[in-house]
Amino acid sequence: MTLLEIAKTHLSTASYSVPEWMLGAFCRRSISFADGLTDTDTRVFWLQSRGLTIDLRLPLPRDQPVLTDHSDAIRAMSDLEGWYAHTCWENNLLSWCNGASYQLHNRWPEPAQLRRVGNCMVEFAPSGAYVEDWRLLNESRKGPLIGLELESEMDVATGVVSARQGALIINGEYAGMVLGRTHTTLETEWIANGRRLKEVVTAQPDHVEALLNFQTVIAKRAADGRYCVEHSLDSKRVGDFLTFDGFTYAQSERKLIQRLHYEGREVEWVWRIDCLEASYEYCRSTPVNNPSIRQWRAGESPTLDRYTRAVEA
Repeated sequence: MTLLEIAKTHLSTASYSVPEWMLGAFCRRSISFADGLTDTDTRVFWLQSRGLTIDLRLPLPRDQPVLTDHSDAIRAMSDLEGWYAHTCWENNLLSWCNGASYQLHNRWPEPAQLRRVGNCMVEFAPSGAYVEDWRLLNESRKGPLIGLELESEMDVATGVVSARQGALIINGEYAGMVLGRTHTTLETEWIANGRRLKEVVTAQPDHVEALLNFQTVIAKRAADGRYCVEHSLDSKRVGDFLTFDGFTYAQSERKLIQRLHYEGREVEWVWRIDCLEASYEYCRSTPVNNPSIRQWRAGESPTLDRYTRAVEA
């Protein structure tokens, strides 16, 4: 069965969830720093299910490096960023833990103070170091809300099971996927020693392939219903389609099993379900609870709405 077919018959909502207004696919419009500088060019995407986040940060397409054996290309690749993590919403602060990251160190150590107005979600660093302006991408009001976390991978030919982390989030017409490294022992050692990816690729040339064997992609639903990759750590994957076939539902374990061909092998992936909702309503507006403010907006509309328009990222 396909993943979306299973979602229609096996509704599953998470016991823990971030606020409803945080759910969806977002693209960053800007980040402004305390020194007065602003970046509006870096491509940054945030996909949010009820308990998982997928994040991808890339330079402009013309500046994105292509992986080759050249040392400059390898160092440039080691500056990209993609990850997934568990989300924790507590005391009006959002923080992240666990998961897997392309970078070996945490580039964003502060929690997030968030406020949503309309299709705009503003994120403040509590220290005042920066503020980010995120815009909701979802245009269709209703669509799937699915969050899965990869727990293991089995090589069907050999029966060998290995731990592999990853995540899949579908927010309506957008989907994101993360596949972590397979060399978990080395990765744990590098992280424990506080090493940065850029440092390790220089100091450990024999492990470059393992270090860069990490995927994060953002895809959008095409006219035929398939999800086509539009942004990726590996630019050669742009134009590929995500595979949502070969799923079975393990009722007793509340998990999904997916069997597919991946990188020349037949594999079986075991996914933990965060949420599995075939139809969720994504809204680009937010409520105004004060009647007097609604009246103010209506009364001042000739000037307030003179140039208003829907602004995307």
